[in-house]
Amino acid sequence: MPVINTHDPERQEIVSRRTFLFGGSVSLLFVGVAGRLYQLQIADFDKYKDLAQDNQFNRRVLTPLRGEIIDRFGNALASNRKNFRILLVPEQSRDIDATLDKISKYIPVTDEKRARIIREIRRRGAFTPVEIKNNLSWSDFSRVNFELPHLAGVLPDVGETRDYPLSEASAFVIGYVGPVTDRDLAAQEDNDDRTLLRQPGFKVGRDGLERTYEKELRGQAGKMNVKINAHGRVIEELTDEATPPVQGKTLTLTIDAELQQAAMKELEGESAAAVVMDTVTGDILVLASTPAFNPNDFNIGIDAKIWKELTESPYKPLLNKPLSGVYPPGSTFKVISAIAAQAAGVKPSQTAHCRGKIWYGNRFFHCWKRGGHGTVDMKGAIKHSCDIYFYEIAKKLEVDVLADAARKFGLGQTYELGVPGQKKGIVPDREWKRQYFAGQPENQPWFQGETLSVIIGQGYVTSTPLQLCVMAARIASGRAVRPRLVRAVGDLVLPEPTSPLIDVDHDYLNVVRAGMNAVTNEYGTAARSRLEDPNWQLAGKTGTSQVYRITAEDRAKGLAKPEDLPWERRDHALFVCYMPYENPRYACSVVIEHGIGGARAAGPKAREIMRAVAAKDPASRQPIDPRNLVQRATAKREG
Repeated sequence: MPVINTHDPERQEIVSRRTFLFGGSVSLLFVGVAGRLYQLQIADFDKYKDLAQDNQFNRRVLTPLRGEIIDRFGNALASNRKNFRILLVPEQSRDIDATLDKISKYIPVTDEKRARIIREIRRRGAFTPVEIKNNLSWSDFSRVNFELPHLAGVLPDVGETRDYPLSEASAFVIGYVGPVTDRDLAAQEDNDDRTLLRQPGFKVGRDGLERTYEKELRGQAGKMNVKINAHGRVIEELTDEATPPVQGKTLTLTIDAELQQAAMKELEGESAAAVVMDTVTGDILVLASTPAFNPNDFNIGIDAKIWKELTESPYKPLLNKPLSGVYPPGSTFKVISAIAAQAAGVKPSQTAHCRGKIWYGNRFFHCWKRGGHGTVDMKGAIKHSCDIYFYEIAKKLEVDVLADAARKFGLGQTYELGVPGQKKGIVPDREWKRQYFAGQPENQPWFQGETLSVIIGQGYVTSTPLQLCVMAARIASGRAVRPRLVRAVGDLVLPEPTSPLIDVDHDYLNVVRAGMNAVTNEYGTAARSRLEDPNWQLAGKTGTSQVYRITAEDRAKGLAKPEDLPWERRDHALFVCYMPYENPRYACSVVIEHGIGGARAAGPKAREIMRAVAAKDPASRQPIDPRNLVQRATAKREG
């Protein structure tokens, strides 16, 4: 057996090199482990502490209360109420279908609702709660709470939902809220806003002021950490570390809730619109449209049957008639025609003899009174609404002069109210017709016979009830008063719109005012609409706008009068007015669709609405100060 020579220098060098390499490797490994431990325990301590805490804590979004909407005196038009609801956290439910089956034993979950829940889970993710049912009764809510130990992932919640105390009466002023859509989420630039909108049951404005002032009404979300166990269940809420949500701003309107309800009641059973304005400030006190929808139906999820009734009704309950309803103004337009005539040089004393019809061009133009009115001057023509008088003026009147007067008094334009969907209507002139018939050169010239139709509020001219109310307010005040609907956003009180004098000789207005006073108080066309109280003398003007021309064939069938026709072919009834005659303060317009006669259908409705206005006289009462509301709300939160 060979003997190893341990004293061999070459062998010793090999052993020493291997020992050095092994020792170095071990040292490097130790240094690496030590460095990693240093990084984990010291350098990245805060990072891993946060990750460890995330395994123990979750951050919950606290949904803010939506801002209230109130009338000029502080009455609620849109508020919030308790909403008992059941949520499902998908990540905590072992079997979603099985959980929904169990829930169905206590509260109904239809197949349609189940499919919607599944879609929401796929869209929002497993960690975001999804609403199973809201607006539960206390008994149903209690029953589900009792069974919670057997319902994995089910989360009872007491939230808030929108409430509209005036229901239909406020629908077209306030609008309504509805569920968040993918488009709403995509429109949010801020990640916190998207997170808030993803909260179960969260609603956003869908129409009216709720939509226009969505950002101000929404408020700011709060945050709270909750302690969870290994299964993700909440075991403690760390309220001391929470950031409370901030309620949305309060909108203070010019509307008078009591008068709004009174107007809606007066128009009940009609397809109609009414507007009441303060002629000094431009404040809209009433914006009524009938029939209307109940915004609470949209808030809780509108029933398919109700939706079908709303969309198929010939009375158009989804149409905001004061702002979006467009009608020929009929004889209410004659107050504009009288102003334009005077501007063109016609003297108020000039007369015309009415025999019931005149021949012009190639046809007869008829007065509404077949036997004629005899000889009338300008005041008498307004008082009796004589068509022949205005036809005679129209023979020589330039239509552009007529259009200019109409625009000065508020027709053919929209106003910044915060409610979408306003229509401009049409104030026709030569340029308008050229553009309207751009592809038909033969129809572009203005024919004088068309002026005969326009001067009595027929033909191409159309307007909205809001514009007609503005017209009455400007005639009453002589100023370019502009309507407004929102008085304040939070504690920011909006300035009243300026109302400069209208560039019209005010002697012209005095003639028109005298004629309107004669309409109601001197046995004119609306004598039945006068107010008995001398302190609230009402001045007005009736109007009937033609919807359908009765033909010889109709007469042969016995349909000789408008009331003989089907409802949808009958004429519209209109009435505009202001009061008191001396020192005017309030203006009103009423349109009754297919109501036939302004004197018979619209005038009495306007009289009763204005009677309610006179009894309350809102301008004599101090409206609520929005700044005080904010101060009280702040004190309540801090207390």
